[in-house]
Amino acid sequence: MKSIQLLATMVALAVPAVALHAAERELICFGNEPSWRLDLPGNGEARFSLPDGLSARFRGSEVRIEPRQESVWRGRGRGGRELVAFLKDGACSDGMSETVHPVSINLSLPDGRHYAGCCRVPAAPALAATLEGVTWRLTALPGQGVPAGNGAPTARFEGGRVSGFSGCNRFMGGYTVDRDKLTIGNLAGTMMACPEPAMALEKGFLAALSGAQAANVEGKRLSLIPTAGGTPLQFELEPKPSLTGIKWEVTGYNNGRQAVVGPLLGTHLSIAFKDGKVSGSGGCNSFHGPFKVEGNALSIGPLATTRKLCSAEGVMAQEREFIAALQTATTWAIDRGMLDVHRKDGERVLTASEAGK
Repeated sequence: MKSIQLLATMVALAVPAVALHAAERELICFGNEPSWRLDLPGNGEARFSLPDGLSARFRGSEVRIEPRQESVWRGRGRGGRELVAFLKDGACSDGMSETVHPVSINLSLPDGRHYAGCCRVPAAPALAATLEGVTWRLTALPGQGVPAGNGAPTARFEGGRVSGFSGCNRFMGGYTVDRDKLTIGNLAGTMMACPEPAMALEKGFLAALSGAQAANVEGKRLSLIPTAGGTPLQFELEPKPSLTGIKWEVTGYNNGRQAVVGPLLGTHLSIAFKDGKVSGSGGCNSFHGPFKVEGNALSIGPLATTRKLCSAEGVMAQEREFIAALQTATTWAIDRGMLDVHRKDGERVLTASEAGK
């Protein structure tokens, strides 16, 4: 890491003789293990993000070192903390697909972490603007019965990465867009076994999804037709998940000892969000307080509870742990109807399902 910081300093001192400040390129950079993304929209800004919703913004600029076909993007975020991205022109493999990207990146983060990955040029806006950043739910796959609702396979395209639910397992891979042509590389996924017909659906879906596709988005519908012949796929836009207006029944919570545990037998933990107020049951007492949500960012508390004393073994300790966990929340997501809340360090705060389902 010291060598990277030294290189950044040397570049900052040396570039006036060999580089020009030019219009910044628009790039989307990404990597695996862990999955991360850096958006460089070309307007003096950068946004680093992780899949759990954690993100940070930076203001800076790109310096081009033309003789070396390299660039250095440097920016500062909150508190003056610096991000440095070393961008090198040339073929780059993401290791997850057969796609070759035009730029490689070495990224130095303010907290000392260092990531390496690839960058792609954003797709032409016509298809990318309608295809990316939303979740598509499969509605038709010839030869297979597609279940309704949360049992249907899904696909989400974003930043050159496609991911989703394939009928039994989660999957991921890379993709590129060229006009109306969508090319999806080799797909990888988890290895859980499920009873039929879920496994047959998954096999057919992943086979049909891979390769070159003619993509067409009309309103809330997406069709993918293999260009070399094969099985077409039909999707519909999945409704945007909502945190508020739903009573959530907690299925697991962080007990503060690096473990997510289920509620004690005979107790029910619940939580509901509405009009900036959060409320629910801690298993003995009810609680309430404020919350704030902005995109996938979430903050809860401070929370107050009623004063009832429950004598059953462990109930009061469970309540204290649950209330404490809620007030550490920083991000939320809903996947196939399940609420998943995490704290800043990535540890899970709770999981919950919609009450009555």
